Amino acid sequence: MLELVPPGLQVDFVGKAKGCIIVSVIVILIGIASILWRGGLNQGIDFSGGTLLQLRLSQPVDLGTVREALGTLGLERSIVQHYGDTHEVLIRVAQMAGVGQDVGAQVQRILQERLPGQTIELRRTEAVGAQVSTDLRRQALFALLYAILGTGIYISGRFEAKWFVALGLAAVLFVVTYTIPPGFLGLSPLVVIVGALVAFVVLSLLLQLLYALAAIVAIYHDVLVTVGFLSLFDKEFDLQIIAALLTIIGYSLNDTIVIFDRIRENMRGQRHAQFPAVVNTSVNQTLSRTLLTTGHTLLVVVALLLLGGEVLHDFAFALLVGMIAGTYSTVFIASPLLIYSHAWTLSRASRSPVGAVDPRQT
Repeated sequence: MLELVPPGLQVDFVGKAKGCIIVSVIVILIGIASILWRGGLNQGIDFSGGTLLQLRLSQPVDLGTVREALGTLGLERSIVQHYGDTHEVLIRVAQMAGVGQDVGAQVQRILQERLPGQTIELRRTEAVGAQVSTDLRRQALFALLYAILGTGIYISGRFEAKWFVALGLAAVLFVVTYTIPPGFLGLSPLVVIVGALVAFVVLSLLLQLLYALAAIVAIYHDVLVTVGFLSLFDKEFDLQIIAALLTIIGYSLNDTIVIFDRIRENMRGQRHAQFPAVVNTSVNQTLSRTLLTTGHTLLVVVALLLLGGEVLHDFAFALLVGMIAGTYSTVFIASPLLIYSHAWTLSRASRSPVGAVDPRQT
């Protein structure tokens, strides 16, 4: 078996956890600050509504000239940018009154009049209505929520044999979030989702779903870091990014399960006081496998980023950031958090009345 680290290596990952958690918090706060400073994420046509046009010109074109031409059609608020090279132009026309379905033909015609020596090819037209974009945005948010709830159920059942507790918690949150009508009490779907995710973490701790708690917080970390980097680099947030986030959730979960499984095996016959040492040993024992898996996956993602073209660039970028964050969070977020929550429940049990049963940790 190929190993990238020498057998018997004992790195004190647990001892470095607090510093790494602080770094993660700073990175997440920078990402949130970027989102607030930009006034939100750079939403694609899927979520913002409107029309996306891609044109190919025979010669390089100045974007200022394109904007002036759009102004004659009343489309001066459109977003204009080069796509790949200076021959390719991408135009995002916002959803607004007076914009007809033939906006692509109109733009092509006005540009042809302004640039008589150019050959202009309309290569792509995508239109999404306001109601459709709202529904897509809501469905995308709930897809992320339900993926995380399903993760919590699986982890709790697999490692703590608490299938019914986890199912009951997830079912309650599912029913509450699904039945709240859009705009209820002025709440946006994003607020509802964030509230449900916070409630899941708090209730998992109170119900002693410790493995699920650690895995879910690590997933939150990966998603927030990825979204923050998308904002910092002004990447477009669309359905492809949602697909990337769901992939990242699955990848992070797979990595976390490997370590949790080794922790469970190593805890057999051990005392609860030895739990931190067992966790650190388990992380070291799976380190070679983690590096091999991550390295192989990143080779594919980097190839996709460099060779996949402009259409897949943002998708591959999100995967690259998310998979690096997922590997990092498995070692420095999920594992230490499992130790902290384990210590908290033991402390809580020691203060409970005589005869109380210690939480099940294996």
